[in-house]
Amino acid sequence: MISCRLCKRECAQSSPLCKYHLMAKKSIESKFNEWKEAYGGITWKEYLQRVARNPETGQWAKEVADLLSKEIAEQEPA
Repeated sequence: MISCRLCKRECAQSSPLCKYHLMAKKSIESKFNEWKEAYGGITWKEYLQRVARNPETGQWAKEVADLLSKEIAEQEPA
């Protein structure tokens, strides 16, 4: 059994995340265009930071937003 990158649950099929974190990731991705339109061209990185800081964001979504932010930071040149 492969464990989720964010928790100890079993990974969803073809994913490094469990079904709960995967649902949160899909939700985050699906709402990005709405936020981009509402906030006048917000970047993916800014969006993830706002999602992670938003008190209305659920715990799984915050964990996914933090993970995705870290992945972006690792890809940026030093």
